[in-house]
Amino acid sequence: MPFALSVNGELKSLTYAPGEDESRSTGYNPISIGKPLVVRYLNFFLKIPNTTSSGSGDDELWYRSGGDDNSSEEVMITTFVKTTEEKKGAAEVINYYNPEMLFKNGISSLDSFGGELYGHELCYYTKSYLGETVRLTTKIMELDDASVQLSEIADGIERIGSAPMFIEYLPYVATAKAATNIIGKLLKFLDRDDPIVKGISLDLFYNVPHAKKLQSGRIVCVDGLSEKELLSKYALSQNNILINKKTNEEYQTTSYYVLQVNSETNKLYDGFEYYQGAAELLSKVNRKGRIQDFVGIIKDSLETYYDRDMINEIEGLRFDVDDDSTKQKINALYKKLTPQMKELYKDRLKEILGT
Repeated sequence: MPFALSVNGELKSLTYAPGEDESRSTGYNPISIGKPLVVRYLNFFLKIPNTTSSGSGDDELWYRSGGDDNSSEEVMITTFVKTTEEKKGAAEVINYYNPEMLFKNGISSLDSFGGELYGHELCYYTKSYLGETVRLTTKIMELDDASVQLSEIADGIERIGSAPMFIEYLPYVATAKAATNIIGKLLKFLDRDDPIVKGISLDLFYNVPHAKKLQSGRIVCVDGLSEKELLSKYALSQNNILINKKTNEEYQTTSYYVLQVNSETNKLYDGFEYYQGAAELLSKVNRKGRIQDFVGIIKDSLETYYDRDMINEIEGLRFDVDDDSTKQKINALYKKLTPQMKELYKDRLKEILGT
């Protein structure tokens, strides 16, 4: 699955060779340790695939097109993101849910989430980046299993604070919003593989030679093109549409989406990592009750846990403060603390850094 970085519209490889100059689009800030990092969606172009038998036992993939076919489809877009080097999967964010998304000739687009339907552009946010690898998997699903009407609990798919909803919350929402027996169906339903775009994975590395580089800018992913073709024939417009460089026509052959990576502060997103941790814990337990109350309790507990974890890491680095990169890491860890803990720990930080 090809990815490309847009530099003021011109598409370039995400993989930079050692020593190669890094170029960025106008207005974007470089990614660096101790600075905030945000990853969000900007645009989706969706074209529904169909699988049909070729008669030889193999399935052939084709796309709906032609005629005047208007249809409504139940669509969900979700994202897995993790930054820890663990074998287990991360919590799954729900970025968009529409029980009746309109497709014309099998085509639809999403460049604004609006306020009527559930949608949240955020994939990942940290107020102080530590140099971790950012691993993302995007799934775009057409939900057509009539045995589960997810729209029955759509009003329960909501933001917790300013963070997006997580799949792991849904069984608890279902308990509150619908009959208890929907939970088993719901979990089975969400395991289905009925994609508009199958799970697309992207690993972004910080300063790792010959790897896809974590860098600020817009990243486009296209289902069904080679990287060579993508880089040579296409560009990204200012409004995040993939266009043919020669004709200026929009690419509409297969689905694609556009991500944005940048170093920018957004206080509304500050709780994201805590809510993600709460979602991962929820996947391991079975508890009924108000989801907001339960998640809120876990979030508060995780803030305390993360504070302790960050301080332990700072203390472990204190003997190497003569190294500039270690000082940078210590300051980055301090920025991740809650405001209350920052106030309590500031004098100790000065002692460690000798300031």
